[in-house]
Amino acid sequence: MYNVLDLFAGAGGLSNGFEQTGQFQVKVAIEKDLNARKTLNYNHQNIKFFSDIIQIDYNDANGELLPCFKDIDIVIGGPPCQGFSNANRQRNTLISGNNYLIKEYLRAVEEIDPLAIVMENVRTMESEKHKFFLSDNNREELDDLAILRKEETIEIGTKNVLTQDVLVFTDKMVSNEIDRIADVILPSNIFSKLNTLQNKMNISMSKAEEYIVNPNNKKFFNNLIDSWESQHKYYMSTKYQTLWNDTLKNDLTAFLNENSGMHNLIESLSPIIETQKVLRKYKEVLDHKIVHEPLFIEKNSLCINLQSYNVFDYVKTKLNHLGYELNHDQYIFNAAKYGVPQFRNRLILIGVKREKLSLNKVSTPAPLVDNEQDYFTIYDAIGDLDSIEPNINVKDDKIRKSMAPLRNNPLSLYLNAESDMIYNHVRTNSTKVALERFKKLKQGDNFHNLSKDLKSTYTDHTRTQNTVYKRLRYNKPSETVINVRKSMWIHPTNDRALSIREAARLQSFPDTYKFFGNKDSQYQQVGNAVPPLLARAIAESLLVSLGNKVNNPLRDLFDKISLNV
Repeated sequence: MYNVLDLFAGAGGLSNGFEQTGQFQVKVAIEKDLNARKTLNYNHQNIKFFSDIIQIDYNDANGELLPCFKDIDIVIGGPPCQGFSNANRQRNTLISGNNYLIKEYLRAVEEIDPLAIVMENVRTMESEKHKFFLSDNNREELDDLAILRKEETIEIGTKNVLTQDVLVFTDKMVSNEIDRIADVILPSNIFSKLNTLQNKMNISMSKAEEYIVNPNNKKFFNNLIDSWESQHKYYMSTKYQTLWNDTLKNDLTAFLNENSGMHNLIESLSPIIETQKVLRKYKEVLDHKIVHEPLFIEKNSLCINLQSYNVFDYVKTKLNHLGYELNHDQYIFNAAKYGVPQFRNRLILIGVKREKLSLNKVSTPAPLVDNEQDYFTIYDAIGDLDSIEPNINVKDDKIRKSMAPLRNNPLSLYLNAESDMIYNHVRTNSTKVALERFKKLKQGDNFHNLSKDLKSTYTDHTRTQNTVYKRLRYNKPSETVINVRKSMWIHPTNDRALSIREAARLQSFPDTYKFFGNKDSQYQQVGNAVPPLLARAIAESLLVSLGNKVNNPLRDLFDKISLNV
């Protein structure tokens, strides 16, 4: 029995797949979300929990591994990894803190030194969009690992009337005023409110008015006007101070009290918001000690030159340096090929200490299903629940089964096994408009198939994704399951939202696996999870790489189930 540490464990899909083999036991899990930890605690016995991976010291005062980490054989997990794109910079940060959690995964591996590792991630992790930036803190390590870097020009803002002032001010940051930038940046709550107001105004007057008439917002902005001149500890320039104290204050007052002057307010608010965004991003560069050159203007953009390196290349090089042989022939695995009724492509790195590898290379799992026409479908997963109406209240999450598994269906038997109860068969309470949309959509349809009058609540319905208001097809695997409540996925034949349990089945969680937390948390836990059947296939291939016989192979299990139906 191998002892496992699950990092960024979520609801435990990866852990469940490993434990289904009967040859791995999850001893320690690290997960920040409280509800996900409740789910893990119920479904995986005798786990020791940690919440914040950044705060963990794996060693005691004498440099020895803490007792809970001493016996860890395998480290698994899916650290968040967010891609970077100049074309998608709507968030007001430059550096994704999530990407740096990958380095926390690697720190755990380096300090614990397990026999083997498994890292699960988005399939695009190997693309150029997933990058780190060179900093003073990592220059020496990158040189030691011979990691290639490339020069990049990153757009961090749009040229406006304050841009020259920004250039002069940030030039000082390099020398003698590095602490001053924090005094220039607005408090986060004020920046957020002003930014939201500007976004509403850019859409329409009516949207801005709706936002302003909200009593809480109206009170906030009136209080802000009263304390207007005290919001900055320091002003970047005289021009900025004038724009803030005179024009903006007057325009905002007029808009609040008279619902007029929106154009003037946009003209004055826009450069301040844009400047605040730039200063926030530049502060990240300084805080992370990112190697950079002074800001400069290129066409209509404010830019910065940095050096970047690819996340995936760094991870592979680091793991090789730590003594792990990695899978090279295949990184991307489609869950549908391993019995999951869902098209879900994920990147999986499997690493084994070179001295522990029993083969000439790391084993990867052979598909359980070779041909697409043989993939398990949505009907295979949830067809037996057709006649059981989900509850609305998340507390009413237990229903006794009144149906049998689908005949001659190994997936249905696997999902139903050892459980005479249905847990988490709970759905969102849909609005009247949503129900009208449900009724109009056929299997395979989505929001774009609705008539114009049923799209009226969306500001720009042309930008709505094809997965929103998706009526699922019974005869196909589902698309990638995310938070199906937010996407408003619709049952194939019933005019209702998909339940948490149905989403969990599409992820291949057996009915014995119970989720905890509020409704949205449960939907989110399911959507974030690694499908257990994919995880089980990965676990079996790891056993082979370590020289073990797989006691209960997934392929044999499905064959046995088929014979018994």
